[in-house]
Amino acid sequence: MKLIFLQAILFICIFLVSLYIIDKITSENYNDAANIIIGISNIGSSSCLECQPNGDFFNSGCKRCIQDNINFRAKTSMNQPFISSWSNDNAMLYGDKNCNGEIILPAINIESNKQYWTQIHLNNSNFTISLFDDSNYYEPISTATNSMCSIPTELKFLRFSMNDGNPISNGGRIVGNIDDIKIYDVISSHDSNFSNKLDLIFEEDFSNCTNKTCDGNWILQNPNLFYIDTENNNFHFDSFVSGTNDYAHYELDNILSSQEWIMQLLLTIDDVEKHPAGKGFLNIDPMYRNILFILPSILLSLGISIFSYKSKSFSLGILMSILGILFLTISFSSLITNNFFHEIILHEKNFNTIAVMIIGIFLTIYGGFKIKLNLKSNLY
Repeated sequence: MKLIFLQAILFICIFLVSLYIIDKITSENYNDAANIIIGISNIGSSSCLECQPNGDFFNSGCKRCIQDNINFRAKTSMNQPFISSWSNDNAMLYGDKNCNGEIILPAINIESNKQYWTQIHLNNSNFTISLFDDSNYYEPISTATNSMCSIPTELKFLRFSMNDGNPISNGGRIVGNIDDIKIYDVISSHDSNFSNKLDLIFEEDFSNCTNKTCDGNWILQNPNLFYIDTENNNFHFDSFVSGTNDYAHYELDNILSSQEWIMQLLLTIDDVEKHPAGKGFLNIDPMYRNILFILPSILLSLGISIFSYKSKSFSLGILMSILGILFLTISFSSLITNNFFHEIILHEKNFNTIAVMIIGIFLTIYGGFKIKLNLKSNLY
């Protein structure tokens, strides 16, 4: 009776682990999250040949091209909705050789039918990204200051970026528009009695544009998804992981000062489809997938190993070996589609590699040992 009970528990463990594997295999292949990146760079979006089709960086997009850049981006990922980034002689989002360029804006989520009045303010080696509820730019609803180890220079190209060349997949979706862009640059005063002041050097509300490129003033990589909407007088974007490089830029008349400047704009989000976050056919969060399926199976199988250490049951050994092999299969996560965000606190890859592999090896060896004992006792 005890043996049948232990076998039943092992069957349950095998069933739970099998559900885990199926759910993981059927999880969405995210590759990347849908996003919209807005900033100013020292190069245009068409100057990097490596990010063109068949180029070295096509799968990772123009953001991998070496440049100076100050930007912010909105993403569909659940715990990184808005991010402040910069680069100096490095890829767009990655700071320089000494510093990471990213800071997450606190206490803010990207939402459908929401307007974000956004301001980028550079002041020497610091730049601040602030989000506001209205055009007064008075009380931010979220703000973050990025202290740069080196200052990006020769910034002249207003850049909008969406996706890179990753294969088409479900990374969520962001549909919206950009409007009411204003850039203020510092004008140095030769009079020592007066401090420098910021003057409006660029303003665009797209009201005078009659086509998608505004008579060629805007360079578009994908005008089907990323273009000037002449009916609504704004810059429309439809961001999803489309398998294409979706970039646009406008070249300013002059290089911005490296001392101080401000860019303000209205970012309107019409619709957001959240990232699937590695969920499979059971629609369970990957962290809870571990807790519901893997953790009970580990605890139960270890308990059975303790209570059955004197048993020489052939069937018990077979079931333990099967469960051990399933655990080993899970531990080699690179062989199974795994779309779990690396930002999750309980990192699925580490969980699998460290815990599940050890348990899998133990159960496989322990089950094999029981099979060997059974065969040996039958021979004699």
